[in-house]
Amino acid sequence: MSSCYDTLLGLSGQLWPVHLQPKEDELLSSWIIRLAHAHGYKVQTMCSMLLGSDAAIWNRDVDQLAPIEDLQRLSTISGASIERIEKTTLRSLEGDLFEKHTPHGICRWIVPIGVFHRSRRRPGLMFCPQCLKEDPEPYFRRTWRLAFATICAKHGCYLLDTCPNCNSPLAPHRSDMQSRTVFPKTGLNVCCWKCGFDYRKTIEQPHFLEELHVRFQEKLEHALNVGYVEWANSPNMHSLVFFEGLRALIAGLTSRQTRNRLKRSTNISIAELSNFPENGFEFANLPSRRELFCILAKVTERWPKSFVDLIHECDLRYADLKGDSHRRPFWYEDVIHLEASAKRISTSDTEFNSISNAVRARNVKFSAFKAKQLFDRKLHWQPVTSVSDETYDELLISIDHEIARTLDSKDRAVLIRDKIMFAVGRVLKLTQNDLACLTIDKVHQLVSNTETADFYNNAKTPAQARAWVEWYWQNIRHQLEPNDAVMQVFTSVQRKKGIKRTTVGARFRRAVNANLLDRMNTEYKAWIK
Repeated sequence: MSSCYDTLLGLSGQLWPVHLQPKEDELLSSWIIRLAHAHGYKVQTMCSMLLGSDAAIWNRDVDQLAPIEDLQRLSTISGASIERIEKTTLRSLEGDLFEKHTPHGICRWIVPIGVFHRSRRRPGLMFCPQCLKEDPEPYFRRTWRLAFATICAKHGCYLLDTCPNCNSPLAPHRSDMQSRTVFPKTGLNVCCWKCGFDYRKTIEQPHFLEELHVRFQEKLEHALNVGYVEWANSPNMHSLVFFEGLRALIAGLTSRQTRNRLKRSTNISIAELSNFPENGFEFANLPSRRELFCILAKVTERWPKSFVDLIHECDLRYADLKGDSHRRPFWYEDVIHLEASAKRISTSDTEFNSISNAVRARNVKFSAFKAKQLFDRKLHWQPVTSVSDETYDELLISIDHEIARTLDSKDRAVLIRDKIMFAVGRVLKLTQNDLACLTIDKVHQLVSNTETADFYNNAKTPAQARAWVEWYWQNIRHQLEPNDAVMQVFTSVQRKKGIKRTTVGARFRRAVNANLLDRMNTEYKAWIK
């Protein structure tokens, strides 16, 4: 049925004069803007005419939502088929890029644009200045909304996601709102809505783009376009399986633990990944995503060899690489299960001690990484599951040496607190929580008899442990200046309250590491086992 606007325009039917068809890989919002400008209308004017004055089409992510009734009306006036228009939506990637499209929330692989009324708070649409410059009629690609699109493989240049002149996020639908006198024309859609800068006039900044990154980008785009890819010994792996595996790989590489271990790599740089968002790489800024996919290009260049080499070089762990997904495609799961969780032969005590001493002889703090760096030998040893009396004495003596070297009275008091705390915890088998809550009355309940405090020998019996606590309570505890109402034996200098359970564990690990007890288990629970 013809609308009243058809009559006003002098149209005999529902088809409008300019039969504008979507271009290859064009985004729905881009096509709507071109369609409006081709008929001499501002975008909002045409949408009001076509869909009704209260249709809030630009108050949402139209490329994501794309209501079918709106597409049908656009098909009617343009002559483009529903199927062709549907391909301009992000929903059309369902089954090829992601398993399930999420129109009203965050969708996998789609960069959010942060809709706020008609404005855009996030730079969720990218562009290539060279592509726009070469277009007879410039338009925005659907690919430029995808999180893996960080470079243009055709021109070998960086994509941009903000105006080079004023740094505003792209909002092409607002390009004709600069003035009431602005008349829509070809090319207006690629001008900044805020400052009017023509994106085609962007002067590219010099940058280095690795060839393997370009090849990887081409592979990603080809896989999405044809629906399959040659990968992991499969000549026609479905694109969805491929992209799901890549997503799992990204989750593994961007986990905090893995990022710390990747610092050991001599082949990749993770400078841009230091503050990577935990709510998904789609929320990362463009430079961080570009760095991420450059790393992926290197890691996947000769799959799985390149990735396996990285696992061994940085000692990556299965627990970190598996991410938070319970469904990992076979081509990724098989590699991390075999290479990152394989049982390793433990290094013998003799070999370990020999390498450890050689590392320290170079005035370098010992670590497995330093051993690998200096001697090209990976050390795999099983930490002891319990601590012997000999190691117990060794740790307390090493703390005594720290106390002797410390001049500040409060720092000395903290070290004495640690020594008493660890000794009492071991002798009385107290957990971290028990130590954090321990009061002098509780000590008296646990141990009925006592002895004179003797510091020539370390406490080995409950009575000796009680004597140490009572001496500490009378002579040292007040130096940490706890609040008067605090009844716990062991207190924090900063909080003036009882020490936290987590602080007990942290102080224990500090003592072990500070005193170079390399093979001792740094978990407090092994101390009291």
